[in-house]
Amino acid sequence: MSTRSVLSLAVLVVLLMTAVTAVGSQLVDPYEILEAHYRAVGGLDRLKAQESIHFVADISTAGLNGTLEHWELRPDRSRDDIDLGVLKLAMGDNGTTAWALDTNGRLRIERDPNALARREAERRLALYEHLDRDSDVFTITLLGTREIDGDLCYTLQVDSTIDNATRVWFVSTSSFLMRRSEVNHPDEQEHIVYSDYREVDGLIRPFRQDVVIWPAGQEQTIVTTRFETGIEIDPGLFDPPEGGGRDFVFTDGGDRAEVPFRFIENHIFVPVTINCRESLWILDSGASVSVIDRGYAEELGLPLSGEILAEGATNTVELAFTTLPPFRVGGIEFEEQQVAALDFVGLFQRLSDLEVLGILGYDFLSRFVTKVDYANEVLTFYDPEAFEYTGDGTVLDAPLVDNLFRAEATVDGVYTGRWMLDLGAGGMFFQTPYAIAHELGRSDGVLGVVHGAGGRSLRRRSRYETIEFGGYTVEKPEISRADYDLDARGDLVEGQIAGNLGNTLFRHFVLYLDYGRQQVVVEKGKDFGKDFPTDMSGLSLWRPEAVCEVLYASPGTPADEAGFREGDVVVSIDGIGVERFDGLIALRSLLREDPGTRYVFVVERDGEPMELTLVLRDLYENSEE
Repeated sequence: MSTRSVLSLAVLVVLLMTAVTAVGSQLVDPYEILEAHYRAVGGLDRLKAQESIHFVADISTAGLNGTLEHWELRPDRSRDDIDLGVLKLAMGDNGTTAWALDTNGRLRIERDPNALARREAERRLALYEHLDRDSDVFTITLLGTREIDGDLCYTLQVDSTIDNATRVWFVSTSSFLMRRSEVNHPDEQEHIVYSDYREVDGLIRPFRQDVVIWPAGQEQTIVTTRFETGIEIDPGLFDPPEGGGRDFVFTDGGDRAEVPFRFIENHIFVPVTINCRESLWILDSGASVSVIDRGYAEELGLPLSGEILAEGATNTVELAFTTLPPFRVGGIEFEEQQVAALDFVGLFQRLSDLEVLGILGYDFLSRFVTKVDYANEVLTFYDPEAFEYTGDGTVLDAPLVDNLFRAEATVDGVYTGRWMLDLGAGGMFFQTPYAIAHELGRSDGVLGVVHGAGGRSLRRRSRYETIEFGGYTVEKPEISRADYDLDARGDLVEGQIAGNLGNTLFRHFVLYLDYGRQQVVVEKGKDFGKDFPTDMSGLSLWRPEAVCEVLYASPGTPADEAGFREGDVVVSIDGIGVERFDGLIALRSLLREDPGTRYVFVVERDGEPMELTLVLRDLYENSEE
């Protein structure tokens, strides 16, 4: 769930505790409208006199129900504790440092520039600086009126120069209560509807807030059950906690452990041992929590709880939570850990013939400084308290946002922005709003299919000239983007995320992921600048059942020209039965051979055998990047 809506809740509590009687005619000055809004019982003087606030609320999100408890010492100290049963989160701000605890009690200090700017803007809102007509930070504009749930409302736009955010407030023309707010951040939008207004200590406040977080479409409902002001609060409550004790040990008594991994199809597979059974898990810095396959969890006898529906790539997926028993990764032993449970083993088997039983995400990686040596296929996990980098690589400040590193990169010397560093992503892709804003062509590139837990989607992949990352330049990167409609328009604001960087870039390097310092170190790897083989066919294969089938034939590629269709069953290649090849991975390697390589496929379509001739070629030879 997003923490931003509950973090900003304190500001909304103060801003919304007002009401006035109806007026005879509509106002045209936005500042007069806000003054009328704040002319509630006691007015601004009463609001500003509230130095401390405490409330308790019921919260529901993604099928989970629990409680939210909030403490605040105005103007800049706050804390929120969220208990959703299977998930317990805490976040706060002592006026100097903003922090958060994850579900396993790991502490993260907020260093993201956008988040810190948002924090400063909300502090100034809590001090009512937006009411100053001469403010050099806030500008208020009346956009007109709009009906919200049958109530005609003034539509006020509040622009801020601090966080480059646009806030839109809908204030009733009759009661002057706030009915709705929309906050458009560079990378996220919050839409909130307010209802069930009640009087508390002479002020009116909404006891119910229905929140939708975009682009994920995540819904939250917050219902206040207790509210009080003017109470004594220990200032130490707002300080960052210790963040939980160490729950792992290096078995050799040292301060690091080397763990070999397998780099297959641009993914990192790590051996994990549970109850003396070793299995492959994916290392994925893009996963906020670690995940175990649901069937494997049931096989281990692990109880599941907190069933929810989560958003996947194109559909909702069923997600639960469980406690992983003590486990081992190479020379590191771990105590039990809370993880998510999700059905995904079948997906990997259908796409790669590999049995993958889990994902090691942020909550695993954040314990360490992790060195990823792609060329030598070795991970080194360092004790963060003993680690000090002494190499000659580039040290990047990469603040964590939603537990993902974000760093600068530039494509073709033109497309510059902050990118998410995702070790669970095989390739790279532009985010759709960025692609639209920079007019990256809708029809250029090779159309292909990608699969995730929530289903399949289409992306267009193009080859660019260069990508600059960490002071190094890699040539001929392939970067995808969604197959979007150019007529679509998003809320495009400065500071948005350019896209995701994945392993097709990282395999050129040695990376150090330092979560404590929120830094990433980039060194040239042994394979830096290597011309890695790439697909020359446009043919996507998978094994949905016992047979190998065509998943997709990209339009305008050799696969399309040869006549392949989705659902064709591959029987043989050059007279060799497909069952004699070493699985899907071996078949894909054939499709990366030199241009001009010719294969004769026999496929079965509608029960009838067909012979198709596939001639490989560079998929981009006639395209304009």
